[in-house]
Amino acid sequence: MKKIGKIFALILMAGTLTFALAGCSKDSGISNSKSDQIIYNGGIVSVVDDNIFYANGYSNSDITTMDEFNAAAQYSYLARLNLNENETDPYSSPENVVKLNSEVVGYENTYSFVVGDFVYYASPNKHQTSSNTYVFTYVSLFKTRLNGSDTKELMTTNSFDTEKAQFSVVEVEGQKFWLVYDGTALNIINLNNDKVIKISDSATSVALPKENETFNGKVYYTEDKENKYGETGNEVFEYDIVSNESKAIMKTINNTVTFTGRCGDDVFYTRVNALTNVTKTYKADAKDFESQTFLTAGEEFYSAEISEIWKIESENLSSYNGYIFTSSLSGNAQILYKRNSASNPIVLLANGSYSSLLFVSGDLVYYSTSDGIAYKSVSTPTEETKLVEGLTIIADKIGYDFYESGNLKNLYFYAQRIYLEDDEDSTESTTDTEENDDANYYLYMISASSQSTPQLLGKTVK
Repeated sequence: MKKIGKIFALILMAGTLTFALAGCSKDSGISNSKSDQIIYNGGIVSVVDDNIFYANGYSNSDITTMDEFNAAAQYSYLARLNLNENETDPYSSPENVVKLNSEVVGYENTYSFVVGDFVYYASPNKHQTSSNTYVFTYVSLFKTRLNGSDTKELMTTNSFDTEKAQFSVVEVEGQKFWLVYDGTALNIINLNNDKVIKISDSATSVALPKENETFNGKVYYTEDKENKYGETGNEVFEYDIVSNESKAIMKTINNTVTFTGRCGDDVFYTRVNALTNVTKTYKADAKDFESQTFLTAGEEFYSAEISEIWKIESENLSSYNGYIFTSSLSGNAQILYKRNSASNPIVLLANGSYSSLLFVSGDLVYYSTSDGIAYKSVSTPTEETKLVEGLTIIADKIGYDFYESGNLKNLYFYAQRIYLEDDEDSTESTTDTEENDDANYYLYMISASSQSTPQLLGKTVK
């Protein structure tokens, strides 16, 4: 097992970045053999045959001026790389990176996927207000061809609450849609004709299906209602994507529902009663909403509020199937695991032992730590496998792809530049050169199954 050396990073002032991308062209001979499918690989990369489409780098600073936007765009643009032609050593910047645009694509609200001949992605809003100011916290959504041509803006949000906002790309009856929740407004974009439909302009919470999940073709959301006579509570709505119709499925008195997650047709929500002021998480099969009331369809899942939730589904270890979710008790964040057959969950990772829950694949739970990426199997929860360590990474962004067999192949993440460490066996020293002062974050790739040397995929500015 090869140990990665130190990271040497100096602060790089915004506005001083210069970059020339030589020898790369937006050739038109890029094809997609899976053009009838949604290609989603975690939201930061899209793997299309031999090519990978991705945000070249990641801007880890707030953008408040156009100068800061342009500086970040020097390295966080949308890029393409042919992995078969990438023959550089793991620590060197690839020479065949193709720059597809000059937008900021790698940042806090990054999200991208491929459908057909187009890459879809999010970027900070650059529209000026009536007072000629910029609101970069809003998000603009674009599509561009695989060769970077015919770029089109699909929509721009009128607000954006990063803590609540969600994206998801789904397929229903052969049609593909981009669901966009900015924390207030819930919209849907029909990717067949680029038509944007507003589902709600005042949604307080949503239950969106995850990408590549099978679900009932419906989206659930809540809205506050006009209460009379001192009553409290809110309303729950169901939106049918195909028919483009919404209907209220719960109008409660003194009960406030907040959606907190979804796995296929399993919908999770908190229900707070104004009289008892007790918050619990409930789970309901959305298919039961047709035959039961919203309240009677739910059953208690956990004694507190949850946030992220993933389903454990493993053919080889079916007795371990259940759910992975996060929750905070007394301010202590935890990753918990609840088997289908169990009444109560166990703590898989306690506060301080992880940074972010990244994703779940089969029986494996992937998460970031203070300096890397690791995973655990729910069948052996005391054993940890570290894939990356000793790096400065973006803790909550991850990409992944699969072999044709369905097994995980590679992971993609953002990290500051990696340089070889001086040691007695080394004949070269790179730690004292002026090249080792790039503090930006770039995309790296590693094997998903074992610790390996991270491969630099981002084109660096130095």
